[in-house]
Amino acid sequence: MTMNTRIDPEGMGTLRIVKKVGVWMLDKKPLPKYLFLLLSIFLNCIQYLNPSTKDNLVRVAVICSVDTVTVSGVFGKTYRTDRGFGLDDSLPVFVRPRDGRVYVDKTPYRGNLEIRRNDGRIWVINALTMDDYLKGVVPCEIGGINKALMAAAMAQAVAARSYACAHLGQHSDMGFDLFATVQDQVYGGISAEEELISKAVDKTRGQILVYQNRPIEAKYHSTCGGRTADFSDAWPGEGPPYLRSVICGFCQPSPHYEWKKVWLKKDFFANFRSRLARIGIYLDKDEYIRDLRLFKNRQSQRVAKISVQTDRGEYDISAYNIRTAFGDYRDPGGLLKSNWFEFKVRGDTLTILGRGFGHGVGMCQWGALEMARKGFKYQKILRLYYPGTKIQTR
Repeated sequence: MTMNTRIDPEGMGTLRIVKKVGVWMLDKKPLPKYLFLLLSIFLNCIQYLNPSTKDNLVRVAVICSVDTVTVSGVFGKTYRTDRGFGLDDSLPVFVRPRDGRVYVDKTPYRGNLEIRRNDGRIWVINALTMDDYLKGVVPCEIGGINKALMAAAMAQAVAARSYACAHLGQHSDMGFDLFATVQDQVYGGISAEEELISKAVDKTRGQILVYQNRPIEAKYHSTCGGRTADFSDAWPGEGPPYLRSVICGFCQPSPHYEWKKVWLKKDFFANFRSRLARIGIYLDKDEYIRDLRLFKNRQSQRVAKISVQTDRGEYDISAYNIRTAFGDYRDPGGLLKSNWFEFKVRGDTLTILGRGFGHGVGMCQWGALEMARKGFKYQKILRLYYPGTKIQTR
């Protein structure tokens, strides 16, 4: 990591920017008939036991921790519209679709529903096939497309399917696999589906990215700003080798490729102090910030760590918390657009000059769209952003 540039914070000092598979043998003797029968049953059930099977159901939490919910669908043998459930109802309750649809608070979904109780609250789980799930995910994650952008939608479908397969069972103690939000992947159900994107999902049916024969942690984001980030720029640890910084060079058309935020210095530091509390750093009112040291990853250009020095101590801000620490109400989700940024100061004005939008790890969606527009196939897009991985059909 390197450090460069200095500015004067709060009139008290400087701000530095630091640019096996087991096999049973029976001694070659014929298998007993009952063992042969059990083996046959097992082999026929593998597709239901293997979490990476393309026909496996995905369980998505579409409603989380509420007091009431209304559901439409088939209960037993009877179709009911807008049946209400509250905390006093006997749960779980299972609901089947009519004409391929169930409804939760009037939002349509494919597959089945389970209304259950977790920690005393109501949760609704949508169980559906992987591809039906993806048809409600990919449009939310990459937006609308035209035929010229089909390769980008196909790349997004493979990435989203890989992510889902890698996370099957992660919340099994609560009865589901994935959240329907940015906590995992945004899933909008039938209302989000688009014809072209559904075709992209169908064309890549069963395809996932693997590394060492396992589904990968397929991270993706809006705009990298010219090169992607290392895993460690956004989360603790080194991360897998396929989530390392690579040159993109395709996302210039993004409105987030370059950006800036202008502050009065006094407002910047007032906001910074309040944001520190959100990440567990509490400064006394009369505790002055003497020095900020911003450490940059030379490879990715992201700010990877910040050291806050005051007249009473020193505090470190990890990569994961940097966007929270420098964000404010003007930013999407209250997070700074990215941690690729630098400061410029003139008089009482402080400007944050930044690039990219999102954590920056994995596939750059704006880059993928531009690659598709230039004629690249989806396999080439995925090879760029997830180096060392392979596409497998399962």
